[in-house]
Amino acid sequence: MYSTCMSRSRDLVRLDAAILDLRRLTAVPVRSPTVRHSAVLIEVSTVLVVEAVSRATEAGRQCSIGDLAVAMQVAHSTASRLVDRAVRAGMVTRDRSLADPRRTVVALTDEGLRLRREAVRFRTGRLRDMLADWSASEVATLARLLERFARRTHTTMEESS
Repeated sequence: MYSTCMSRSRDLVRLDAAILDLRRLTAVPVRSPTVRHSAVLIEVSTVLVVEAVSRATEAGRQCSIGDLAVAMQVAHSTASRLVDRAVRAGMVTRDRSLADPRRTVVALTDEGLRLRREAVRFRTGRLRDMLADWSASEVATLARLLERFARRTHTTMEESS
């Protein structure tokens, strides 16, 4: 029992270190917090707004500023500023909800949809390169386990809020 407990503890420490290392995949670059889209530079925060709005839309939901704040793990006021930036970049629109005029709804523009597709292509291309020597079965297992873990983190974070 003791060795199993110690082994699990060592594995949890390894997992913790690996998760911290994975932040590099999604961290905003310090030297250049922008990406090139078409002929313009777009701030990485705008890409993150586009991703969050797209996910809400794909789930059949309208996306509010509050929804974005939760998805991006930022304060409501920060989410509002990030949406303003994305609106100025032409990637999203910001309108009053027809169902509840107190609520602001954020939606992707056609250009925002193009940015999302480009960002997904870029990210999946990086993953393809990083996992080139993995078998299809290993990639499928990693995807399944990370999806399961991500669902648990959402549940755990909601419970602790």
